[in-house]
Amino acid sequence: MPVTNADLLADDLLALSLVENSPVKIPFFQAWIWQEVAGKSLTYARTPLLAPATEITACANVPEQEAAVSQAGFEFVDFATRYAICASDLDRFRHPQLLQSVFYAIAKRRILYAYAARLGAATGNPAQGGLRDLADPARVINLAGGALTLPCLDEAYERVTAGTGRPTLIMSHSRSLRTYRNLCRVAGFKPERVPFRWYNPAIGGMQEGSVDALNGTPWLANDMLGSTPERTYFMVVGDDGNAGPTRGVTGIVPAHLGRNMFIKRTVPAIISVEAAESQPGEETWVTMPAGLALGSQGALSIIENYTIIGPCVPDPA
Repeated sequence: MPVTNADLLADDLLALSLVENSPVKIPFFQAWIWQEVAGKSLTYARTPLLAPATEITACANVPEQEAAVSQAGFEFVDFATRYAICASDLDRFRHPQLLQSVFYAIAKRRILYAYAARLGAATGNPAQGGLRDLADPARVINLAGGALTLPCLDEAYERVTAGTGRPTLIMSHSRSLRTYRNLCRVAGFKPERVPFRWYNPAIGGMQEGSVDALNGTPWLANDMLGSTPERTYFMVVGDDGNAGPTRGVTGIVPAHLGRNMFIKRTVPAIISVEAAESQPGEETWVTMPAGLALGSQGALSIIENYTIIGPCVPDPA
């Protein structure tokens, strides 16, 4: 298909700095940890809650203690998007490579949106699902449509037991975050804030500031959780590779991709312009094999199905 407004893009050097007009808020990526995986999946060995050792008296027998060991596997999901550019658009402009730059930038953003949305998905498949699929049922608090309360938030927070027993990241939709802020104000105190760093384009570098928090843990938004805004995730993010309960939530990517996670393939194509006509062009696929892993199930808890604050103005139909 012809490129929309190609004449505005192809010869305009500003197209290299394409700006999305209404981006979705996904600042949780600032604290997300990616883990490189050799092979097609990541496997953790797990054991259930351990029983304490026994106390013995002199020369008494010690009972045998065995712990069941299981394996949890996590696989990649292939996120993909594509775009096509007609030969007439490629031939018409002085710098047709700018078209590729523009649409490649769009494609990468689409894939990041898809990954952020997958985190909130409940697919029923722990190997390829979202955070809800990975959670231990004992660490999910379902309020069944009731009001969100500060004591319930505290309880969900404390159900994270891995490592030091403190989540390192809280993630939710912005509407859940606004609900939390409103709870604090109704209770008569300011919402908690903690130090944080983010990129400031005005100074061209990182800036020190503060973000929302609960019990000292940063609370960041992921507005791609649009289908489940009434759910908040408490996580220990990261994996230190040790044998203890410090292996938390991470994103996973194939090791050979490293930090260059996007795969771009451009091939010649026959593009339909109208029902009975076609012309040559280029078709580009952009893919990213990525997934989600959870080492210790004590590293994740969820509170869900609560009443969230409504919008100030109803969305237009």
